[in-house]
Formats: sequence, structure tokens, C-alpha cells
Amino acid sequence: MQMLLLAAVRGGGRDRGPTTTIFSPLIEEADLPFLKKEDCFASLEKIRSCWNGEVYKAELPGSIGRVITINKIIQPLKRGAELSKKDSTRLHRKMIRMRSEMIPADQVWHRNIVPLLARIVRPDCDLLVYEFRRNGSLQDILYDVSQGRRELDWLARHRIARGIASGLEYLHMSHRPRIIHRDIQPANVLIDDDMEARISEFGLAKQIPDGHTRTTTLSLAGTVGYIAPECHQTVALSDKCDVYSFGVLLAVLVMGKFPSDDFFQHTKEMSLVQWMRNVMTSENPNRTIDSKLIGNGYEKQMLLVLKIACFCTLDDPNKRPNSKDVRCMLSQIQH
Repeated sequence: MQMLLLAAVRGGGRDRGPTTTIFSPLIEEADLPFLKKEDCFASLEKIRSCWNGEVYKAELPGSIGRVITINKIIQPLKRGAELSKKDSTRLHRKMIRMRSEMIPADQVWHRNIVPLLARIVRPDCDLLVYEFRRNGSLQDILYDVSQGRRELDWLARHRIARGIASGLEYLHMSHRPRIIHRDIQPANVLIDDDMEARISEFGLAKQIPDGHTRTTTLSLAGTVGYIAPECHQTVALSDKCDVYSFGVLLAVLVMGKFPSDDFFQHTKEMSLVQWMRNVMTSENPNRTIDSKLIGNGYEKQMLLVLKIACFCTLDDPNKRPNSKDVRCMLSQIQH
């Protein structure tokens, strides 16, 4: 009985073994059999943990330096002895829901979206395979910049901002059905060698049905400091939630500070967004700019971007611009 319950959770009553779906000509199923082995992760390099699992890096066997990233989406299971029939049904439904939420990633193709190469469904987890980005995430880069380990000039930051805005415009305006990402933040933006930004991590994404402007959710999702205020008050979601998160990200790019930084705990506002608003309307708005960028001659452009950030983070979602407007405003800023 215990084994049957465990099988029901892991495979809907049948343990059919791993199945592979290929989404890109850049990879073949013959490249990935090592990921179907029970102990495959023992020899892989773990990059980080994320909200729904772990991220690994691996070189494809037989290739010459070709590296991939594997997102291991974990469904935590109790031991078989502890599973009741109710538990097994609930956990199996949760896995189905998690897999349905990952569907948008294999339907999205845009230069500013990380393309999903393949997906392997195992009895206990899902594996999402992507190309490895050597620059890592925007979060990694900005942290290294803050520690003096690397540089990121204003032209690169502006290029990154425009790329993210372009990706959001595609998700919100061009893709059918439209998609709300729900977790736009620096850790979920990967950076190519040419400093092109690519949005990643679609595990929380929601589709907006055709003919609708909103979708609904039963749970709060996202990263603290980037979540739009209305998300705490309603189950209805719109693309303006992503616009708010992007506004915070814009502020981070210009200010070189994260919402979680201790700096804001020592301000009267105790909030990145509120502090930015107040300083931007003060006699010295340049105080908002990352000190590493002061004196580069682009201060006016950076303040314009912060004005866009203020626009994006308005409390009333109806007063925020849409992602197309944001992309156009950023593109009009000349160097």
C-alpha cells in the first residue's frame, strides 16, 4: 500500500520513468541521457537554490566546452510510510499544477527571453535545460560591482534596461495568450556575453486568457521589495504588476542599491521606492545615483530613467505605463 501511494504521487499511479521533450535544434535528446540517471546530480556543480528547487551547471558529455544550466524543479515528498491517501492526492495535484505553470517557458521565443532547450520529466522532479550564461544573473553582476570586483558602466546598464523592457513588451503585448511573469527582479535576468539581458525563471508565470486584461491567483508570489502593492490586496493580477517590479529594477540599476539593503532600514522611508520618490523631488536628486557612476557625464539620462522608475512604481496600477510605453521611453533616451 505504501509503495502504491508513493507511485501515485510520483506518476499518477504509474512510474513511467523519465521522459524528454526537446524544444530547440540547439540540443538533441542524445545529449541528455546522463540527466536520467538516479545519481546524476552527484557529479554536477550546484550554482544556487531557488524558490522551487536547485540550479546546476554541466558540460555536455563528448562536447568541447559546451555548458548547460539545469533547473531542478523539486516536489518535496514525505516518506512513503507517512503518506495518507489524502496526502498523496494533494501532492500529486500540486505537481500537476507546478508543471502546468511551467508551460509558458517552452512557448516563448524572443531575443530577451532565455530559451528553454529541453524538459525532462522524472518521477520525483522536472528538469528544465537552458544554455549556460557565463555572466550569470544581473543580481550577481550588480553585487560584484558593489564589492568592487567588476565594473558596469551606464551604457551597459541602459542596454540591459531596454532589453528587459523589450522582453516584457513581448510577454504582455505580442505573445498569445499574454503572460505575466510575476517575479521580475535582478536574479531572474541573465546577461549574455554582449550584455544583452534575457528574462528567465517562468515558474511563477500566469497566462491572461484572451479577451481579458487580468487573471486571478490564490497566492501571493514574487520577491519582497519588488511586489506591486495591489498584489497584497487582491487576487486579480494584471501586467501592471510586472511593470511595478520592473520600475524597482530600473531604480536598482541606477542607484546600485537593492530593496533589501540595510541602507533603507536607516532612512525614514524604510523603502527603496519611497526613498527614491522623496529624493527625486528634493533639491539634490543626484543623491539617488550610484556613486560609481557620478561624473561620467550621463547624470541627466540616469535621472530620466529614475523618473520612468517612479512612473512605473505609482501606487495606482491604472496610472502606470504599459511595457510598450516603458520600452519606448527608454529607447528615446539618447547618449
